Amino acid sequence: MIGRLLNGVAAIAGAASLSQFPSFYAQYVQRLGGNLDYAALALARIEEAAQAVGLTVEAYVRHFAESVDEIVRGQGLLTLQTVEDAERLEAAYDALLAATPLERPLTLSRHFDPEIARSALATFEPSMPISLEGLTYAGVGMLIGLGLLSAVEALARWLNPFRRRRPEAAA
Repeated sequence: MIGRLLNGVAAIAGAASLSQFPSFYAQYVQRLGGNLDYAALALARIEEAAQAVGLTVEAYVRHFAESVDEIVRGQGLLTLQTVEDAERLEAAYDALLAATPLERPLTLSRHFDPEIARSALATFEPSMPISLEGLTYAGVGMLIGLGLLSAVEALARWLNPFRRRRPEAAA
């Protein structure tokens, strides 16, 4: 009786947890898109500044980085970081948008940004997805929940010093 109850709780907990992935993924991509928009604006300003003095962005950044003035070099590092952030965010956004539902967990792990995830989780509200994707993740979550419960039960049996020993076969 208790075993069935634990199986049910594990299945429901796994299904409820993993079924939230599509919603979290969508909110993560939305936050990423907002960060990309901001980075693209900053990059456009850098490109305009470089063009205004007749330089490419690379030459513009290199000019800052090679300066003897420490403050100017520091600005060059910030400018370079802005350029790199924009490129990284764009690559992540494109990859996450192109990923199929089954590819999404792996794609997210490859392009995971803890700050974006923290922001997405801060406002995340669980939902009950009834799409095929949400139901698929719920089913996988149910199997994972049952698998984890089975592993914990097996470990508990193995560690239990009072477990029943099988009687030796009479010779």
